[in-house]
Amino acid sequence: MPKFPVFTPDEAKTFQRAINRYRAPGAYEPGKWSVSPLARRADVVGTFPERVVLRDIALRTTDQMPGVVLSPEDRLRFMRAIAETGVPSLLIGVCGRRGTEEVRAEVELIKSINPDCEIAYGGLRNRGDLEFAAKVGIDIVQFWAAPYVEAAPMYAGQGVYQRAWQDQDWKDVKVPMTQEAQIASALEFVKWGRETGVKTSAGINQLSFATESYVESFCKTMHGAGAPEIVLYDGGSGMSPEGYEHMVRLARKNAPDAVIGVHTHNMFDLAIACAVAAARAGAQVLEVSVNGYCSASGQADLAAAAATFEALYGVPTGIKLDKLTPLARLGEEITGYKLAWNSPVTGKEVYNWGGTEFVIQELKIDPLVHWCIEPELVGNERRWDVTFDSGPYTMLDKLQAIGVKVDHALVEPILAEVKAAMRSLRRVLTDDEVRDIARAAANKAK
Repeated sequence: MPKFPVFTPDEAKTFQRAINRYRAPGAYEPGKWSVSPLARRADVVGTFPERVVLRDIALRTTDQMPGVVLSPEDRLRFMRAIAETGVPSLLIGVCGRRGTEEVRAEVELIKSINPDCEIAYGGLRNRGDLEFAAKVGIDIVQFWAAPYVEAAPMYAGQGVYQRAWQDQDWKDVKVPMTQEAQIASALEFVKWGRETGVKTSAGINQLSFATESYVESFCKTMHGAGAPEIVLYDGGSGMSPEGYEHMVRLARKNAPDAVIGVHTHNMFDLAIACAVAAARAGAQVLEVSVNGYCSASGQADLAAAAATFEALYGVPTGIKLDKLTPLARLGEEITGYKLAWNSPVTGKEVYNWGGTEFVIQELKIDPLVHWCIEPELVGNERRWDVTFDSGPYTMLDKLQAIGVKVDHALVEPILAEVKAAMRSLRRVLTDDEVRDIARAAANKAK
């Protein structure tokens, strides 16, 4: 009779003690995560703010996604689910796109779920936008300035585009096309914000085109005017983590009393790395999006960002982590855009190591060796299949898990039949198919 389980309880405890010697408090939280102690050492990773604010912007960016048109009902379902995660800041739209009563109702919904949530709006154009924000309860409104000011007419909106469409000259449309004129316009926004009681967020867009002198000048002037927040946006996804860290340090140096934020895109799969680098340099607001949703390469993913800061670096975010996977599934449902099977944190199979024999047996000793976080922490689940890496112990585990009792002598023949079927079908088997094979083998042995 084969030995089962593989290791005695005393052997398992010995292995557990050995593993624990390589862990450190904080980096190891039983039932939650086990990460490298190096990630918690300031001499290795630097320092972070005491907490970071993750500002989810999916309610804006899903409007930009190709092929996505959310119904009013789905938008509200999405909004409610995002608010229920406890996000401390939520951007819900762009100025001029929705009416007063609609936006007021959305603000009231969010505040009823999470009263402390800061509600943001984007695309500030004029004083009327701030008066609108004050009327409906928006807390902060963003404006965006591109560093290549001579090309500002591209962003001047309908004033330019309507005239051009009607074959009229747009040259007399007032567009700030020098840095001095751009700064003067930005100063007006900040002043109007103070007068209306709505915070203004001053943004440098297309950061990868910005010179150091531009960032220094913009931030120093906005700081002098009392802008409460300055955000560095990488719309083209051309910034490296090191570049982001450098620019955030410049921003903080020249605007020491302002909150510094970043908006990172993901063309090189570095949006989270850029956000981490920015936080290490002192950025406190990090713009993210459910499932990374946006047009083009997308944003930093809310779930991956929250787990990175909470589990890897020990930086509080205020996010209810167990809400993240259900939120990700809702996002997939209402947009039609599915995550990769192994997408970090919330992917459907990211906690599936297949049926590798030693990994599945290792789970009984310590589940936080080949998985650095417990799936339940983020509302996900661990699963595994019998694969070509599986041995008889894992085959027996699967049979027990699906409620099939067989003699030990039949386990290896059943495993051989399962693997033969996998070769024929070119896929792993479902639990029902494994059950059928096992029952057929048991009946044959009678």
